[in-house]
Amino acid sequence: MSPPSASSSWALVPEHLFTEFLSLLPVKSLLRFKCVSNSWNTLISDPNFVKLHLKKSKSHNPQFTLITHHVQNFKGESEYGSDDEYEVDYSIIPYSIHSFLDNPSFTLFADHHYLLNEKDCSGVAGSCNGLICLSGFGFSATHTFDHQTYEYWLRLWNPATRAISEKFGCFVDSGGFGLNFGCDNSTGTFKVVASRYIPDKLTSDVRVFSFDENVWRNIQSFPVVPFNLMGHASLEHDAVFFNGTLNWLAVRNDIPYTWYHLPPDNFTVEQFVIVSLNLGTEIYNMYTLPQGFDEVPPVAPTVRVLGDCFCFSYSYKETDFIIWQMKKFGIQESWTQFLKISYHDLQLNHDFSSRTLKYHLYFLPLFLSKDGDTLILYSSQELEVILYNWRDHRVERTQVNVHKTIIDEGTCTNSCWHFANGFVESLTSIC
Repeated sequence: MSPPSASSSWALVPEHLFTEFLSLLPVKSLLRFKCVSNSWNTLISDPNFVKLHLKKSKSHNPQFTLITHHVQNFKGESEYGSDDEYEVDYSIIPYSIHSFLDNPSFTLFADHHYLLNEKDCSGVAGSCNGLICLSGFGFSATHTFDHQTYEYWLRLWNPATRAISEKFGCFVDSGGFGLNFGCDNSTGTFKVVASRYIPDKLTSDVRVFSFDENVWRNIQSFPVVPFNLMGHASLEHDAVFFNGTLNWLAVRNDIPYTWYHLPPDNFTVEQFVIVSLNLGTEIYNMYTLPQGFDEVPPVAPTVRVLGDCFCFSYSYKETDFIIWQMKKFGIQESWTQFLKISYHDLQLNHDFSSRTLKYHLYFLPLFLSKDGDTLILYSSQELEVILYNWRDHRVERTQVNVHKTIIDEGTCTNSCWHFANGFVESLTSIC
């Protein structure tokens, strides 16, 4: 990286200090500074600087994707509403975790830049290094009532630079594919994994799209059955990307169902397992859950990344919510109980009297504050997020409102917190 020469004052600053200063700035400022001079443009565009800025952003300005669902109804002519129509859209808005913790109640407006319909996409395969991999699917040209086929496609989007790719990775097949996005840390190559469960064969179809090869390849099927494997290109990417791997919570013994509503009477904790796909080797590993996990929970447990740790969480005996951390990823002996939070401390009155209702009451840990003291937790009962400081048991309710436009046009909007995932602002190129 060559030293800047835009002005005599900056020329007096040592190159490494100048580079360090720029690496702390937001992308929007850096894009403007590229116009200052050719040397500044060269510096900010340098791949080494892009990597430095990404590293700084991860530690200094962690963000999350606030996903919202917009529905606008169009009244038809029939008085019974039989010919009413509606338009559905989603927005994906990166937002600072620090800002959210400082001000947990706010209102946002989603401009067209954040809308999925504008991008001809309907889903998210995941985010990594400041890029969001969008997905879309629709009926293929060969789709008939008797022969159902769908076309899938991808688009790579950097919300910070507002750059978005053309469609790529297109393939045509029958439905049921879920898409997940990550990066092979050993080479820096981005990859997408498409997978589906085949119930009548009790097996799975798994294929990988490597961005450097620009082709889909079939790989070994899952050795166990991940939850929620049967699906389609949607907002929800079930795998958790961590340290160059995609990770799913799964069950052993080829149990012929793929999502966890009411557990069978003979279901045991020994059947739970984490299946991990290394994006470099494209080989699976399997990890058992903590030994302290000794009772089948009323609702599906979850795996997430909190801070810099891979985590496993679940509801326990209708009284507590427990989070375990895998301190050294891949080392099963490193499981450590991080938090055990009572529902009483969360100031919630869950109604467990109804067997059906209680299976739909759950918590989803989303993010941790930088100091690790405050947990951002989604509650299905309140359909909102709770801030919980586990050191002093302080609880704070949040209220986030998002509107599709500044002018009220009758659009009904809901925040989809269960789809929220970590994000980092970056200069990473889409090509």
